[in-house]
Amino acid sequence: MKNLRNLRKEKNLTISKTSEMLNIPFETYRSYEIGRNQADYETLLKIADFFDVSVDYILGRDEFTPKEKSAGLSETRKISITPLEDDLLYTFRQIGKRFGEQAQRDYITVGENMLKLK
Repeated sequence: MKNLRNLRKEKNLTISKTSEMLNIPFETYRSYEIGRNQADYETLLKIADFFDVSVDYILGRDEFTPKEKSAGLSETRKISITPLEDDLLYTFRQIGKRFGEQAQRDYITVGENMLKLK
């Protein structure tokens, strides 16, 4: 299930805490997250409800969460990114959650200033 790890990390949860909150054995949840096993329909619904996303999002069939869709993201904005770019985006989002939009703008300014250096 492609997006479980990112969903869990966005909530700052460990595998252990997530499995406990979902009432799913640790090894079972871990096997879902690493793609070794597939959850049954009822478990998929439970996980989707917990993370407030669609089952399609969990399975990787839908690229955007309901929150992202309502923010204006669309299928036309899909692009392929490297794992490093994914880490950068994750960090950027965490800065926004923790410190706000101005901190994100400052982060962009630092990057732009680096590009001006020789």
